[in-house]
Amino acid sequence: MTSLITQLTAKTSKHLLLAAALILFTPSFGAEREETPQDDDMLVEYYSIPAPDEILSYIHNNQIQFTPSTLTDLSKKNNYRTNSDKLLSFGFYLADMAYAITFDQSGTALDYFSTVEEMGKNLNIFPPEVEALGQRIMKNMNRMDSLNNLYDEVYLTIIGNLHETGRFGEYAMISAGGFIESLHLALNSNGTRITEDEFKLRIWEQKMIMDQLNKMLDKYLTGSTRTKMKADVSELTTAFDQYIQKNATTSSATRNDGAVLIGMPSPPQETAVQPILKIHQEVDALRARWIK
Repeated sequence: MTSLITQLTAKTSKHLLLAAALILFTPSFGAEREETPQDDDMLVEYYSIPAPDEILSYIHNNQIQFTPSTLTDLSKKNNYRTNSDKLLSFGFYLADMAYAITFDQSGTALDYFSTVEEMGKNLNIFPPEVEALGQRIMKNMNRMDSLNNLYDEVYLTIIGNLHETGRFGEYAMISAGGFIESLHLALNSNGTRITEDEFKLRIWEQKMIMDQLNKMLDKYLTGSTRTKMKADVSELTTAFDQYIQKNATTSSATRNDGAVLIGMPSPPQETAVQPILKIHQEVDALRARWIK
């Protein structure tokens, strides 16, 4: 899979990828701004989040196990009727395709690519370049390293096309679906380490992606679509906020030699549901709301 990098500039290189993670990579989750030297008032902002394969790879670092039951049901692909539902499901299926490729499940990956291709054409977000990539995927089904690279090209080509054509609202919806499905897959696969410190460290990364997603929804959606999407993600946003607040609270402590240490973590507080589990619950609840 490609490494996380800081910005997307329409299809010039697959290495110009979306946002960066915090622990293993350089952080860059603010709006990306490009200014033309001819007119300082002309300003274009890009809000972006990592591709689904990147989210999966750095959450668990391949410690989870392939669990087919966590995937979105392909037989229900025609249940998505509204444009918003179709865009969200497009994000689901992109994430599921990435998940299958991550675990060398080439047949499953091809099934999801076929659905992505079909839905992409129906939504008019599948540029001609992706059809050529689809043919290359068929020829490389037994070479997983090639499939990894081809997935990145498919994702970048689709997202690059949306950027080039100013369809940022559709990009925001696809990103929302892909992000939630990626979290669902990581949290519910066999071997998940949700209660271990290694996973908890990555909550901070997910929190920043969640903040970025909220900015995208605010900026690129309008009217009832924005109202509904913001309401849908509100409980998960709150769960992330509560986790960060609980773990960022500081106090002072006194060492045996009398020195006062500032910034020591506060003692754990008892809550009805542990914050880490609350995030898990809200991810699954939101995914259930969006899945048909």
